[in-house]
Amino acid sequence: MVSFCIVAGEPSGDLHGALLAQAVRERRPDWELWGVGSDRMAAAGCDLWEDARDWSVMGFSGVLRSAGAFRRRLNGLAAEIGRRQPRAVILIDYPGFNLRLASRVKRQGIDVYYYIVPQVWAWGRGRLKAFRRYVDRSIVVFPFERDFFEANGVTTEWVGHPLIDLVKPSAPRPALRDRFGVAADEILITMLPGARRQDFDIHLPVFTEAIAGLRGKIPGVRAALGLAPVLADMAGHFAGHRAELIVSSDVYDLVAASDLVLTKTGTTTIECALLGTPMVTGYRMNTVNYLIARSLIRVPYIAMPNLIAGRSVVPELVQRDLTSERVATEAYRLIVDQDARREQLRGLTEVRVALGGPGAPGRAADLICRWAESSGN
Repeated sequence: MVSFCIVAGEPSGDLHGALLAQAVRERRPDWELWGVGSDRMAAAGCDLWEDARDWSVMGFSGVLRSAGAFRRRLNGLAAEIGRRQPRAVILIDYPGFNLRLASRVKRQGIDVYYYIVPQVWAWGRGRLKAFRRYVDRSIVVFPFERDFFEANGVTTEWVGHPLIDLVKPSAPRPALRDRFGVAADEILITMLPGARRQDFDIHLPVFTEAIAGLRGKIPGVRAALGLAPVLADMAGHFAGHRAELIVSSDVYDLVAASDLVLTKTGTTTIECALLGTPMVTGYRMNTVNYLIARSLIRVPYIAMPNLIAGRSVVPELVQRDLTSERVATEAYRLIVDQDARREQLRGLTEVRVALGGPGAPGRAADLICRWAESSGN
């Protein structure tokens, strides 16, 4: 039986792994899919060797603290791959682990495919050598990634972004606002502090204080909190704030109903762009991690809409700049200055067009099927 190992070590990777697994199963229902992921990959028919719910770490200091578990997982998974001998190993982001695994897998004579490549174009360019040595094929989701990797000797295919198929509201905006109890003349601001608990705890107080400041300047401001699926069980912690805070894990509906989003940088900025909702974005980490990251980053922006557009489309506030006052200032401008709001919306439209058309997971699955069958025994 043809077997594939899919390795996704974070929540976003679990989502993309699930979409890919579903598309592969539609094309080759007899192929066996197994590996590392979480609930979504399991629901898509991928047999989990280990649940990655606790694999995600934050920052360089987090990696150091998790070194022992990292080695055990790496050794265990490499041994399991050697025992099962899959046709190929499909890696999804998570480069610190996955590129080390790739070197082990190549020594076993097994093909390595990379889907949702890590952001080596932004930092960690030293990892390009590992890509050239250990990765047979790469599939990228942003158009500028194809040019970057090809220029650096890495065989690459661009398929478009898989979120285009997924990021859709369940109803028109007026119906969603009715469902959340938001009046037509109210201003709904949604906070997306992050899917990882560390990010959530850092960013939520900043966003909350920013909205409190806006309430003194703009009448009718309502606040909402979007909880990622991995944090959905936290909804009970906010039960005492229900009168003043809308809490929901239906994040796409919440964003589509909103006038503005305050979000951590990352995948959520792409989701807001696809839903056409203006945003203020930012990121803060501990000082040691920030100083290391700043010495490595080689791009002018960190927010994906800005990187895709090649210019500043959304405000991005990093580290010391991410204060409640700065967030409130940028948010106020996007609420009251209609020219600024229209300019950002035009930029978000450019971003949506640049991400390609629907069907990215299917195109990725077609490539994987073709590669696997051309190299099969």
